[in-house]
Amino acid sequence: DEKTAGAAQARTLDQQRGGAAKIITVDQGFESKDFLGLIAPMGAMKIVEKNYAKTLLKDVTTGDFAQFHEWKNILYRVSSEEFEDINTMKMIQVPFSKSSLESEDCFVADLGNKVYIWQGKACTTTEKVRAGQWARSIDFDRAGLQQETIFEEGDDVDFLAAIDKGEDYKESDAIQLKAESVLEGEDEDDKIAAAIQPEFKSEVREVTPEEVKADISEVRASAAAPGIPGRTDTSIITIEKKDGRRRCPECDTEDPHMIHESVDKSNVILDYPRVYGKKYLCG
Repeated sequence: DEKTAGAAQARTLDQQRGGAAKIITVDQGFESKDFLGLIAPMGAMKIVEKNYAKTLLKDVTTGDFAQFHEWKNILYRVSSEEFEDINTMKMIQVPFSKSSLESEDCFVADLGNKVYIWQGKACTTTEKVRAGQWARSIDFDRAGLQQETIFEEGDDVDFLAAIDKGEDYKESDAIQLKAESVLEGEDEDDKIAAAIQPEFKSEVREVTPEEVKADISEVRASAAAPGIPGRTDTSIITIEKKDGRRRCPECDTEDPHMIHESVDKSNVILDYPRVYGKKYLCG
């Protein structure tokens, strides 16, 4: 079905160009140098066992990319032996196992949120360069910062540990921090945070005219920020503007070093852009 759909789409594009386009079919494993040269500017050409494509969305809480929990870790082999030059090289998926590692090649472990590069003792400079380029290009496949780490054969304890954890292990800083917080237990800050109730913004519902009148009467009778007709706030001291220096209404001092202006974040004048009111403090 996929071959048929691909051929049909190619014919459609050919017809749109008046039959001027030449349709060329390329089979896996028999890619020409010209074909691989066209693919190279787009990034690494990956040969995988299944479709690992993910969306470009990102979790704003954890920083993980979308569908991270369904992710399967992948190990790619980067070898230049069977390719003519650096522009025709491909990333070949191999089993996610230490037995796949060979000293003559480089390997890229895509762990979802992190990318590990393993350089064999006998690998070439071309393989090192290509592995680094492809590891950095993985960031374009999904949102977020992919942390690239390079390991050399013999100094690869963390790399081998990640391989031993298997393809289902989730390499996520958010998951790690959550696990550490569980081990630490609940402290005083956690209790304070848990006691904070979410701010109620608004509610959309059908109301009767009687309810509207009752709400208006309640608002008029309630205390609120100054500046709105018919509404007062008993916690705010209103001072008439006078000529000369400002004077504290409580201690009657007019020393300018004692009375200073500051931002009053409890008085939001404008939500966006956020604009706060001002207040004067004595002391």
